[in-house]
Amino acid sequence: MDDVPALLDILMRAGLVEVEETWLRLTKTGRKVATQDHRTGGKFLSLALVRSGVFAAQASRLLEVSAISDDQSLVCPAEVAIKVAPQLIGVLRRFGQSVALTGELTVSADLVTELGDVWSLLPATATPETDHRKDMGNRGELFSYRYCRIKADDPARVRWVARDDESLGYDIEDLNFAPKRRIEVKSSAEKVVRFFLSPNELEVARRLGSDYEVHFWGGVSLKSPLKDEYDRLTKDGYPLIFRGLDGLLSSGHLTAVPTQYLVTVPDGSGSSGGQTPSAM
Repeated sequence: MDDVPALLDILMRAGLVEVEETWLRLTKTGRKVATQDHRTGGKFLSLALVRSGVFAAQASRLLEVSAISDDQSLVCPAEVAIKVAPQLIGVLRRFGQSVALTGELTVSADLVTELGDVWSLLPATATPETDHRKDMGNRGELFSYRYCRIKADDPARVRWVARDDESLGYDIEDLNFAPKRRIEVKSSAEKVVRFFLSPNELEVARRLGSDYEVHFWGGVSLKSPLKDEYDRLTKDGYPLIFRGLDGLLSSGHLTAVPTQYLVTVPDGSGSSGGQTPSAM
């Protein structure tokens, strides 16, 4: 019984169950899984879970450690694949001949496309109790990750590093360049170019110079289906890319205004003028 809430959360994220007032009911996809999935060996359920992003982190890591062959299929040593994506591999094996696991894992090109597409790699959507801005940030980072993989000579050398370490000062690194390119991603519901940089991000941007760039995605909607949204934004010319941020700031192409100040009482002086602070 303790696992029921987590199970329902996964089913709703996968689009199999929806809430209607105080009731839960199967969606159209949910009914298809419930009535037909046994005929396909579990493929319908597996595909719904992959597309929901439930295995987003594992899909991302598997793509990063694997090689892509000439026919666009994925190849990875079995020991490595099982280490980085154990549950995902269990789900993929339901696809029969499209997936083989012996001394190495091989995944057919059509499934590799599913794993690398935008909807498969998005972290879990925020619930009403979590930060709306985090969802916006995740969506922008995913779009840039997808964008860079499409452009790359070797997609496996594009890394979504912020998923493991948010202190680096950037979100994505592309090892197809020498030196590697570091990318900070900003996204907004507004189309006006306006974003915040942390002191750490600005310091890293200045240190890396032209090897650091900012991707800006504007007019982002959290309500639109991911692939539709990605296609619309790229058609509109996004992401806007600002490379060599320090130089752009120095030339006046971009401006940066401090927005935060640390306010303290000077050491040893107590409250200013001996007055007691009061609320306004």
